[in-house]
Amino acid sequence: MAETRRIPLPVEAASAGDLRCVGSCEGWLAVVRQKKARYLGDGACFLVNPFSREVINLPPPFVSTHLVDVYTRSLPIINGSGVVDCTIHAAQYVMSFCKVILSSPPGSGSAYTVAAISVHRNGAKLALWRPGMTSWCICYGGCISKFSDVAFYQGKFYILSKLTTNLFAFEITEDDCGMMVSRVERCVTELPQVKDSYGQRWNMVEWHGKLLLVVRYIGGSEGWHNICKVSVFVVDVSTNPFRFTEINSLDGDCIFISPCSSMSFPACQYDGIEDDLVYFIDGYLFPAKNGPPFDRFVYNMRDCTLAPFAADISDDNFRAPDGRLMSPTWFFPSE
Repeated sequence: MAETRRIPLPVEAASAGDLRCVGSCEGWLAVVRQKKARYLGDGACFLVNPFSREVINLPPPFVSTHLVDVYTRSLPIINGSGVVDCTIHAAQYVMSFCKVILSSPPGSGSAYTVAAISVHRNGAKLALWRPGMTSWCICYGGCISKFSDVAFYQGKFYILSKLTTNLFAFEITEDDCGMMVSRVERCVTELPQVKDSYGQRWNMVEWHGKLLLVVRYIGGSEGWHNICKVSVFVVDVSTNPFRFTEINSLDGDCIFISPCSSMSFPACQYDGIEDDLVYFIDGYLFPAKNGPPFDRFVYNMRDCTLAPFAADISDDNFRAPDGRLMSPTWFFPSE
């Protein structure tokens, strides 16, 4: 982490204007172009591989290309209350993506799904897309507006509530009208409490075919030095309520977590990376222009200690030329 270098984007991507990176999947970045005023939403969205120079344009997140053939489905939340409303070919909507995840990278040989969380004017929506679709499938409901983190796992899409540790499982199918959510279920979860902690922050990441929940117990004001405990749990999704098993080893692997992306992989793949460590870039999905720099710290699962890392990298590397704090995203190309 002692050196940084800039990788230019392909011309068609770089010419898009004011760009924000909102996610990554192996060698691919998810990028949006901001309009001049944030309340106007995003102007474009695309996937780009900076090394192969390939660009995949996604439907614009501000207006549908269809004014007819609107298809809507309202789904009650099983084992919960409320509904989730989903619409394909909505006449008009304004989106501002803050986190985009993929079920698998493009070109991996399997069909992939893109899931994007939009937060605009304090309202959150879920947007879903698959290759061949000309517009997003837009979903909204109480379980979406209170999201903490999202993940694909075993063919389902999961949203974790930031108010409770409830997980909401979305089943996605395709019919004659295109991709659509077919079922939403509230999966009750119960986490152990930690003395002297007033809050928790959660992240989900897949590890060796298992779903992990990484929990930071906060004991004071924000900042890594006020974290009183970090726990890593394996989530058993075959039971209801879900069963949590805390682990203290990643069997030679490590985890990287940032506001827009999380990933686990063998530590031996990269020089200078150690096993049984969880590397954090801690921040917000929409950082303030003049906000403080992001915390960068690492948690050692072997001895339960926290320490800063990459302290020798200037905070200027995380800011745009106008001084605005950018959303950092972990990026691990496969080549």
